[in-house]
Amino acid sequence: MTKPFNFLLLATCALALVACGDDDETTVDPAATSSFEVEFDNVVGDGAEQRDLSLAAVDATDYPFTNDMGQDFNLTMLKYFISDVTLHGDGVDDYRVPMEASVDVSRGYFLIDEASGNQFVNLTDVPVGDYNGMSFTVGIDSAGVEEGATGGILDPVVNGMWWSWNAGYVAVKVEGQSPASPGGARGNTIDTTAANGFVYHIGGWKERPGTRLAYNNRRVRIDFDDDATVAVGELPHVHLEFDVARLFGAERDIDFSLQNNVHSPADNQALGFPDNIERAFRYDHIH
Repeated sequence: MTKPFNFLLLATCALALVACGDDDETTVDPAATSSFEVEFDNVVGDGAEQRDLSLAAVDATDYPFTNDMGQDFNLTMLKYFISDVTLHGDGVDDYRVPMEASVDVSRGYFLIDEASGNQFVNLTDVPVGDYNGMSFTVGIDSAGVEEGATGGILDPVVNGMWWSWNAGYVAVKVEGQSPASPGGARGNTIDTTAANGFVYHIGGWKERPGTRLAYNNRRVRIDFDDDATVAVGELPHVHLEFDVARLFGAERDIDFSLQNNVHSPADNQALGFPDNIERAFRYDHIH
């Protein structure tokens, strides 16, 4: 009876192993997609010195922030365009968010506006997988300008970020007040009657030497500390920071007492604003 017993035992174990293998096998649909969310948190400073950004009223005399030159300031406006977003894969292909600009609609373009609380970029139809970084353009390049009149968030009436057909869209608008400013600036929230106002409208989508036109959009690459896993039924949330202190001094210090009213692409380039913008973004966390 011993031999038949051993044979039956082995057969039973083999069947159990096959069954366990079938249960553990997971099939992932390569065409499956889900969503991905990015939050742009506007702050001033980093580490122990970091302050949450809040907008002040025009003519407010409270100046909660200080730039690297020791000049106190507040902000009355902060808004900027994000476009051409790419998620960088860890073991999967990079995913570039589709862009479309037409008279009826715009896709793949996002406006971050501190005043409205619109600080989120929601990406849909992202292929499942792990992503270890992202890149994006600050501003609007030729694809969003050369289409002519456009709808959605690229509609100048909607966004309030349009210069002209030659200069294109403003990439970043930042306005505020500082005791160091001589006033006389004019923008959307600040006008010439604001005694201490400053206005910096930063952008430019094409370079034309010898003119006031210059290319000032910047490509930003952010690496994550941990992978952001996109899976069906899951929504990874990546938290980035935009540091206004670095906007005013990452590469070049901006002196409110000397240049407080800037609207030209060439002047933005001369002041070093585009390189400051590139270094103002940083990764914070994923959840």
